[in-house]
Amino acid sequence: MRLTYFGGPAWDAGPLPARGRGQESLLFRLAVDAGAAVSVRALADDLWPVDAPDDPRAAVQSLVSRLRRALGSATIEAVSGGYRLTLGREEIDLTRFQDLVAAARREDDPERAAALARNALDLWTADPWVPDDFDWARRDLLEDRAHAQRIAGPHGAPTVGAVDDTRIPAALTPLIGRADELALAEAQLTDERLLTLIGPGGAGKTTLALELARRHAPAVFVELAPADAGGVWDAVATALGRGVRLSESTVGQAQGSRERALAALAGRPLLLVLDNAEHVVSDAAQVATDALRVAPALRLLATSREPLGVPGEAFVTVGSLPEGDAVALLAARIRAARGHAPDAGETEAVARIARRLDGLPLALELAGAKARVLSIAEIEDGLADRFALLDRGPRTAEPRHQTLRAVIDWSWSLLDDAQRDALLALAVFPDGISSADLAEVTAAFGLPETAIDDLVERSLVQRSRGRYRLLETVREYGLDALHRSGRLEDARGRQAAVMAQLALAQDRALRTPAARPAIAWFDANEENLAAATRFSVGHGELEVRLARAQLWIWQLRERFDLLTSVLNATATPADALASEADVVVAAMAMLMRTMLDPTTTHLSTQSVARIAAAAQRYDSELAAVLPVVLRGALRARQDRRGDEPWSTYLRLDESDLTDGPAWSRAFAAVMNAATAQNNGDIEGLGDASGRALDAFRHLGDAWGTALASQMRSEWLMLQGRLEESLRIADESTQALEGLTSVSDLLQQQALSVSILLRLGREGEARQRVDQMLARARADGSERAVAQAAATAAALELVRGDGAAALRELERAGSLEQQQALAGFPAQVAAWQESKRALALLLTGDAAGAADALRRAAPVAVRTGDQPIMSDVAVAFARWFLAADRLPDAAAALAEADRLRGRADLSDPIALPVRDAVSSAGPDAAASDPAELTALVERLDGRQAFRM
Repeated sequence: MRLTYFGGPAWDAGPLPARGRGQESLLFRLAVDAGAAVSVRALADDLWPVDAPDDPRAAVQSLVSRLRRALGSATIEAVSGGYRLTLGREEIDLTRFQDLVAAARREDDPERAAALARNALDLWTADPWVPDDFDWARRDLLEDRAHAQRIAGPHGAPTVGAVDDTRIPAALTPLIGRADELALAEAQLTDERLLTLIGPGGAGKTTLALELARRHAPAVFVELAPADAGGVWDAVATALGRGVRLSESTVGQAQGSRERALAALAGRPLLLVLDNAEHVVSDAAQVATDALRVAPALRLLATSREPLGVPGEAFVTVGSLPEGDAVALLAARIRAARGHAPDAGETEAVARIARRLDGLPLALELAGAKARVLSIAEIEDGLADRFALLDRGPRTAEPRHQTLRAVIDWSWSLLDDAQRDALLALAVFPDGISSADLAEVTAAFGLPETAIDDLVERSLVQRSRGRYRLLETVREYGLDALHRSGRLEDARGRQAAVMAQLALAQDRALRTPAARPAIAWFDANEENLAAATRFSVGHGELEVRLARAQLWIWQLRERFDLLTSVLNATATPADALASEADVVVAAMAMLMRTMLDPTTTHLSTQSVARIAAAAQRYDSELAAVLPVVLRGALRARQDRRGDEPWSTYLRLDESDLTDGPAWSRAFAAVMNAATAQNNGDIEGLGDASGRALDAFRHLGDAWGTALASQMRSEWLMLQGRLEESLRIADESTQALEGLTSVSDLLQQQALSVSILLRLGREGEARQRVDQMLARARADGSERAVAQAAATAAALELVRGDGAAALRELERAGSLEQQQALAGFPAQVAAWQESKRALALLLTGDAAGAADALRRAAPVAVRTGDQPIMSDVAVAFARWFLAADRLPDAAAALAEADRLRGRADLSDPIALPVRDAVSSAGPDAAASDPAELTALVERLDGRQAFRM
């Protein structure tokens, strides 16, 4: 054994190299499924069952990295979506124990089974070590030990008057998954007398009940599916007559089915299983009540799609299989159907099929059986009409389990009209609905508020974490029913209308202290809103209201592509502004079009005046500030020279908002701060950022506070107040957490890294960079990876390691690759290319560095972003200094200072140039700046590099 847990954790018979609760728990979780892939989601759920980190994927990645260093990198393998411990199951005592017990339970020969069980028990040298919060693992082990002890011990035959448990049918196939449900059911049956396995049709409740009956002999199994109202006692008496041996006197005294059944149950320690009770639930409840009263030693197990409603009833929910078990079940059925398991090229498709079928065991069984005649790809494609695909099951199955449609037809037949209408309403909400929105949704569809909760009781709707959801299979059934009845268009219209109503209310909260729960609402309803938006196209006012409701969340989430396309499709002409939504959408559309094409005719004095006049009718923060922004854009377009970016000249007249909403005034101030920073106006940056930060803090707007903090931090940095600047930057990062995109958050974190490097705190900077890289990998977007890699490269440049910086920039991608990405900021691309030039310079490749500068300069100039242009100018200065061309270096440094608005005295990249210029005397220090285009031309002069 390489890894042991009985008697305490050990590695190769020595101390466990893993340190700390996190690493120990991660290793244990991977060991439990040794050799198999464990998804990141499953790891996070088990490692942090209560207080999960903000970014579970990054947290798991960090733990894996540390554990690999402790155990060796080959011990843990990264696989698609998760990780795998490469040890064999025979190398870990817990898994060896479990495998021996499983083999003993499968073995038909009693002697061989007993030998396997004794071998397993030999491994149990002391109690197993299990991490905190892993009670499920301890329960599984104790359950396996009980099985091993039972199999290893003597076997007795049934006695007269006992129950013949051979009447419980043997399992036709091994039970896959359901370990948690089994453990909970075992515990419930120990403590309670009535347990109901409750769940949707096709979830495997009967299979689980049979497994429990086998484990809890003596048991009698009563199949209620054929029974009708009034026939439950008959079914119970018949089943008891087959399985219980009674004396003649007992039989003679009993008259009807009820009396005979109660007489059979009296005084016997028995598990009575009532299977499929949902259609006779009232009668089953009465049977349970009477039987439990008469037979004190009786325990009763029921399966149903709704509770029996008997006092003292305990429950175990049997829902969808976890993804790993669902995939295992589907793969097993595919292997049985065609003779071989899915190959490596099919595993991802098998996982997708399992997800699309909701992990529902019956659906997985039906899909797996199709592998006899269809390829995996054909099965996946066929799920576009899953009810047609899964139209035939085992001939011996109950009719209601022979097709996927029949399973849901059975549940549908048990609903009243209001419950059916509720199911159909929920079918047009792909994300489900939250409990907080229940009243609005039921009102929109004319439903009683209790209708959806009734569906929860009947296992057709899942209620989890405050949301009501349909399984995807049930949802498609509902959509099909709506389509066939001609009601689909009406249902989608009602869904779109109520989503617009709900989203508009949440939009108002986005600019308040309640922004985080509002953003969480938008995230939870992303597919609902997308479906509503698609439906609303061409529906006039509804289309505009939905666009208006989502404008600000799209802005926060940087969904500029969606923002632009929807605005272009929905914008109301400036002379037809009948609502606040019309005003805001028209103004935003005009602004977006101007950003894309400054010469657009949509922006005119007349159109802006009409929007401003209409905006005065509404008490709206956005309606108040957008006309001010449009006036600023109009002036900027008139003032700009040549091809310069119009945003360079965007200055808002804050006096237009003297009597306007406080948020609108704060927004105008932060916009002016951004323009001042962009133009090297340090005095303006200090004034506007201070006012904006104070205002947003007072309002409690986290996004506005974060944006203003970023501006304020940069101003403090240029003032040399680095500690204060770092504090503000970190506060900004914390405020942005969960509010904006990961790439935007990483950009803010890069500012903190830059300040730490200026303070000489390289170790702290390294820690932050490592966190950024982990987060970018977890996010996976090109922009996030590029931002984190470029920040890591900046750290390596300060350390003087050009080769390491180039390796990081390789991950960020080339300038050409970045420019090909839709929405990739040109400012970031130019900044990264200037870092590439510095890295090449450090490695001695002066020609390559010059080429990088030639690429960076025109991109930076086109952005009009003076801080970015200043960074590029500093890179030029370093290149000229290395070439012993001090006058050119001084000119480049002077240009960097001019663009920035003042000398950035703490910049470690510029410091060598600043020192050289200072040492050369006052004439060098007084060099005139040279624009970037002129600096490009100077690159071709003669030079003799010193490194």
